[in-house]
Formats: sequence, structure tokens, C-alpha cells
Amino acid sequence: MKPVPRSPWITLHRYLGLVAIPLLLLAAVTGCVLSFMRPIDAWINADLFAQPLAAVAAGKPAPDVAPLVDRFAARHPEWVVRGFPLAVAETRRIVVDVDRAAGLSGPPVDQVFLDRFSAEPAGARFSKAAWNRRGAMEQVLELHAHLMAGTWGRWIMGTVAVLWLIGHGIGFYLTFPLKRPFWKGWKRSWKVSFRSMFAKFMLDWHKASALWLFVPLTALALTSVALNFFDEAYAPMIEAAFGDDEHVAPAGEPKNAPLDFAGAVATARAHAVREGIDWQPASVLANPEEGTIGVTMTDDGTVNYHRLGPIYYYFDRASHAVVETYDPYHGNRSLAGYRLLYPLHSGRVGGNVTILLIFLSGLATAGLCVTGVYVWWKKRKSRVAARRAAALRRG
Repeated sequence: MKPVPRSPWITLHRYLGLVAIPLLLLAAVTGCVLSFMRPIDAWINADLFAQPLAAVAAGKPAPDVAPLVDRFAARHPEWVVRGFPLAVAETRRIVVDVDRAAGLSGPPVDQVFLDRFSAEPAGARFSKAAWNRRGAMEQVLELHAHLMAGTWGRWIMGTVAVLWLIGHGIGFYLTFPLKRPFWKGWKRSWKVSFRSMFAKFMLDWHKASALWLFVPLTALALTSVALNFFDEAYAPMIEAAFGDDEHVAPAGEPKNAPLDFAGAVATARAHAVREGIDWQPASVLANPEEGTIGVTMTDDGTVNYHRLGPIYYYFDRASHAVVETYDPYHGNRSLAGYRLLYPLHSGRVGGNVTILLIFLSGLATAGLCVTGVYVWWKKRKSRVAARRAAALRRG
């Protein structure tokens, strides 16, 4: 075996890893937590999310969500509704994104939690990033995405992602055997023996985990680069390739009564049928400034990012007409390019199976950081000893 031809690649792999490892380990750990962001948020804030059992035990079926939010909006003009999900279990309160009405002041609040049966406010919070249980998960997201340092933090994490991607590719190459037959030799790199000495076990684990999860790890690295340099590189590339293909239509003549949330849901369902789409309404998005109500459509009627995420229909409140459509499956090619990133990076592209795969990839990335440092530290001793011995011979 002749290590000389590969020594520059080994050195580059080593130092790329050492530079990237501190922040890569942080990204891996926080990413694992974010794989279960929604259930963790609901668990640590159960006093807001959980519907009291007394109401559930009454035996009455829970009403549809949209009419309840319409009722809330009529009774509480101090709040401007921005959005809410439509599939809410009887054991959960309705989470409504809100702003305070113009001219009103008070503690910062952006979410109101409605009783699932009466639509009366049962709690509220400011969900923005903070080191408390109300904003903890958003804080973890901020830390994961850009180190809570804005644009500079995003660029730093993007640079780490580039180093990771390059080091990952070099590491894949370094698993190739130097001697023939290739497949017989390469097969050893995929195996870990728990009977080996600890140092060899750590090296084998480092190689094998990267090989077994090569595809999802590569997807994570690539999407990390694209997400962190989205405005600077990825979006211009998509625009150059596909251009602007938004579907915008005129509003039309006003109806007698403005469209409410329940009406928007019914209109979206009917519009999807006309378009030959069998998806169901999943959430409502309101924009009072533009006079529109949006309805997201998904494959199972819940807010999810399977494949390329939801289809969006925006309706003019006055005329009830569809004024904007965001559909990455039927013509919106640039939107499909944008939407590809988050479902892939989060694992939500294929539901729970791919979320679990991304979670395991996050654990593997953390493991690669730990085993990589150990292998470097262990081999550093022999390298230092070899340099000293060479110096003594020359002296």
C-alpha cells in the first residue's frame, strides 16, 4: 500500500474537518432537535396547546375550525388574524397567528390559543426566538440556521456547509481501496467490528457511517449550502433557469358580502375540484392589507411539506375570485426549485420515514465529528513522533 499519492487528500480532509467540526457539531445536534420541533414545542408549552379534558369528555363533536375562527374574529376585533391550521384534534387548542389591531398596545403577542369548542381565547404567547419555553424552539432554529447572528451568522454557517460538502466528498474518495479487486476491498470500508481495538473501531465507525448514509448526508450538505446562500446564489440560479412564472389573475367584481374564512375554505375545495386536484384544505392565511385570504392545500389535509409542499390559493375577499396561485406541481417551475430545499433538508419530503432518516443523519454527523476528532488526535501522536525521529536523524 502506498499512502503517498493520497496524502494531500488526507491532509485536506483532516483540516477541512477540523475547521468545520465545532459549528458542524452544533448544527447536527440542533438539527436533530428540530426534526421534532412541533411536538417538542407542544410538549413544553402544554398549558397553551392542550385542550382541557373536561371539554373533550363532554362528548360533543368538535366544530369545524374555520367557522370558529370567524366567530373569534367577529367577537375580538382587537386581534387581526394572520393564519391558522384547519386540522386540529379535539384534544388540542386552535393556534391562531395574530397581530394587534392598529392603534392598540400591550405585551407582545403573535399567537392566540382558542378553545377547540367555544373559540374563546384560552392563552397567548410571543413565539419569537427567546431563551424561555415559549420561544425555545424558535431559538434553537435561529441557532441552527445562523448562530443568532443574522446575515453574518448565515454566511458563516454557509461556509461551514461548503467545507463539509467538500470534506464529505473527499472522505468518500478516501474509502476506496488502493489495491484490486476494488469491490472486495471497498466492502471492508462498510463494515464495523465491535471486537476491534478502540482506535480501529472509531476509524471504522467514521468511515462506515458516512458510507451507509452517504446519500442523505450529501443532500443535507447540499441543501445547507443552498439555504445559507439562498439570496446570493441559489435564487438567482433558479430565476435564470426558469424565470418568473407566478400565476396572477384579476380580482373581478365585488360580491354582496366579503369572503370569510369558512367561505374561503369551501371556495378553495371547489376550486381544487375544478382543477382536478384531490387535495384538501390544510390552513388559512389572511392578508387584510391586500384584501386576500389564502388557503393551503395538501395531500392529507394537514400542514405538511411532503414532496414539494402545499399548493396555495389566494382569494380576493371582495370578489371571492382566485387572484394568485402557487402550485409547484402544475407549472410553477421556479417555485418547485425553491420548494425543493426545505422538504429535503428537513426530511419532510417523504413524511415520517424521511424525517427519521434525516434525524439519523444528524446523529451520524455528530458521530462523524466526534470520531473524526478522535482519529485526528490518535494519529497526531504518531505523526509528531515521526517528525521528531526524522529531525533527530537529520541532526
